[in-house]
Amino acid sequence: MENQIFLAIIYVVQFIVLLTFHEWAHAKSANMLGDRTAEDLGRMSLNPAAHIDILGTIILPLMGALTGFPVIGWAKPVPVDPRNLINPKRDMMLIAGAGPAINIVCAVLIYVCLRLITGDGQLVSQQAMRLISLLNLMAYFSVILAVFNMLPLYPLDGFSVVYGLLPSSAARKFARFQQYGMPILMGLIFIPHLFRLPSPLRLLSLLARGICSLLGLLVGYPA
Repeated sequence: MENQIFLAIIYVVQFIVLLTFHEWAHAKSANMLGDRTAEDLGRMSLNPAAHIDILGTIILPLMGALTGFPVIGWAKPVPVDPRNLINPKRDMMLIAGAGPAINIVCAVLIYVCLRLITGDGQLVSQQAMRLISLLNLMAYFSVILAVFNMLPLYPLDGFSVVYGLLPSSAARKFARFQQYGMPILMGLIFIPHLFRLPSPLRLLSLLARGICSLLGLLVGYPA
């Protein structure tokens, strides 16, 4: 039981770190595109405290890690004022996409670290093996966070990305589905678990593992 609690805490800490980079990327990209709202509110920061939502960033992820229930979580959303952007439709797309993009970058950097730790297949100590295991898990978490957030469902980043990519007329029609995003998302997460059905979100896990393998291959680490 103590080991399970320790691992759950490790998972939540990794989740907080990855969410911090995710939200910082949103704030930084908004700042670069002309909106200083997040900076003025202290949200353009790599300090996790600036982004933590007690329920969504700590309590629910910890409960999920301890019980085996689907792990859901979120950070405080980064405020963006579209009126400060030169091209709101395009720029909101770029701001939304920055979060998943930085998580992919984080995964690449983790695999670079793993490549340095493992060297050319040399033997490593038991302590190093534990570190390697945790870093592998963190890289996977980072990729799954990016993949999940790219689902085209509001309030996920993928909704804004798709909206920005569509022509104006199609984007207006797509925006009508915004109100259905959260119910669909909750259904995808909880209904398969409650009724013991295959989860369509397993496809995201397979995609994430494929991306992890590709990223590891790019840096010479067999992920």
